[in-house]
Amino acid sequence: MYLKFTKIPIFVLILLCSSCLLYEPMPRDWNWGAKPRPLTGIKNFPSTKTDYGKGFKDGCSSAWRAVTKGLSSDLETRIDFKRMKKTADYTNGWFDGLEQCTYIIDWDVP
Repeated sequence: MYLKFTKIPIFVLILLCSSCLLYEPMPRDWNWGAKPRPLTGIKNFPSTKTDYGKGFKDGCSSAWRAVTKGLSSDLETRIDFKRMKKTADYTNGWFDGLEQCTYIIDWDVP
């Protein structure tokens, strides 16, 4: 009986340590908190120090909301209209981020 209870904490400890290796840290520029990213396809996103990267981040977060919340996400779409008018890089980044993150999340889209 004593042997059974000593194996359980060891098993739980091994499981917890190995599960931490599955998640890759988010880019520091994104600052979304402690949400883990999915394991598929999200690597080498642009830095948010450029207008293109800021647009990419906003477009990607709009796609996350659209796929996870549905039509109610249209109320929370992140677009900086002033920056979109001012530079084409933000606009291109926004649409690229929207498309990239939509296809990463919604794999049913052909």
